[in-house]
Amino acid sequence: RSPYMVAAMSSMSAEEEDEARERRLAEIEFVRSAYGEDEAWVVDEKLTIYRRLLVSSSDGNVIHVLLSLTMPDGYPIDEEAILVIDARISDDAVGASSSSCTAKNMRKMVMDSLPSLIEACRLSALEYVGSESIFAVLSRADEWISVDFVDIVESSNHINTDDANEVEIISKCDNGLVLGRRLIHSHHIIAQSKRKAVVELADQYNLGGYSKIGWPGVIVIEGEESDCMAYVDEIRSMRWQHLAVRGEEQLAVRDQDELEQTRVLPNKMQELGDDMSCIAERCKDAGLEELFLTSMKIYSKKESVSSDASNQKANTESSSYSYGALCHVDHMRDGKGYRKWLRKASVAAGCKLLVKASDSNVKRPLVIVSILGEESDVKRVLKRWRTSRVDVDSAGKPCLERMMTVMTEGKLSLLQHKTVDIDSLDQEDQLIVSDQTLCDILQVIGGTEWLNEIESLMHLR
Repeated sequence: RSPYMVAAMSSMSAEEEDEARERRLAEIEFVRSAYGEDEAWVVDEKLTIYRRLLVSSSDGNVIHVLLSLTMPDGYPIDEEAILVIDARISDDAVGASSSSCTAKNMRKMVMDSLPSLIEACRLSALEYVGSESIFAVLSRADEWISVDFVDIVESSNHINTDDANEVEIISKCDNGLVLGRRLIHSHHIIAQSKRKAVVELADQYNLGGYSKIGWPGVIVIEGEESDCMAYVDEIRSMRWQHLAVRGEEQLAVRDQDELEQTRVLPNKMQELGDDMSCIAERCKDAGLEELFLTSMKIYSKKESVSSDASNQKANTESSSYSYGALCHVDHMRDGKGYRKWLRKASVAAGCKLLVKASDSNVKRPLVIVSILGEESDVKRVLKRWRTSRVDVDSAGKPCLERMMTVMTEGKLSLLQHKTVDIDSLDQEDQLIVSDQTLCDILQVIGGTEWLNEIESLMHLR
């Protein structure tokens, strides 16, 4: 036992030690019940939880990452007893094509990114000092796999093309002057130091725009392209739980006067509140609605994607959403298990699923489920949903869903104009959204009909 652990124990009474031990055992039982034996396991002697994370690439390579969470004596009561977190690539690290060059590059990328995973999990643990943090850290690890690492891969792919893109932009204008815009998405912007830095850095680089604080954080900047690039580089060097550039625009201009006249955002950075609808409205008024929608990973097809092949794939996927069902669920007692069942049922039927909850009522959020695909496939999911035990009752026993309502279903037409990354939108960390964001997403998917349905439901609350 380490001196640190002894010190933590010595400051606690026997009653507190017993309570801490019971709460640690409760978290261990949670892990054993929530995950399969191959997904997570516990070494009781060390009070260490191991979680296997699967990092996959588009070409089928899979890296196994082993995340370890060790609970020190005094955890979770003692505020100084913080989870000891580490991660490594497992011995069974790569899938069938492990000898390929692509697989080796993938392994190296994961290896280089492990400090980012560990840091993200440690920051999550620090947010819950003095209380149970296992679930929060494991959820953050899953989020890192599905969001952060995807952004790391995308950033890596873009590095190889940035120079060529810059040459192409500059070639459009003799003097190389370009007006640039960026939309930057972060897990949150709360700390006063971060809020101050966001505004002061923009002033330093002569950039204007908006900074939306809270969860999530959204920064929109506008100014000379080279200044936008420098701003992004500098802000990335700070410690963030998650931060990524979701959207960007470049416009070639003749001179500095034209650059200033082309600006549509405030010349000085303005900090907005935590209401997403506020920055959404400001961007829409400025004619930058499509740039704002990238904050939710909704992209216009005319915007550049990583390659022609990516565009073709996106077009094929979006065109397959020919039919949709918009559903309201009164409540989910076992929310995580319920949503997991919905996702598995949708995948099995070849459909896409989107689950969102409005944050306007924390005690009783408005839960909306969208199912997209071919008509026969969507109807198959709905039928299975009504006849399966998807939730638990007040006694914790599996039960049928009796309070799900299909608000509207039918053919979709609006999606042919948009490329919507449903998989990225349907993430646990993006489950709770504002009323306005929920309306914006559903309008993009189902047009005016879906928007009218959700607005009518909100009005009845």
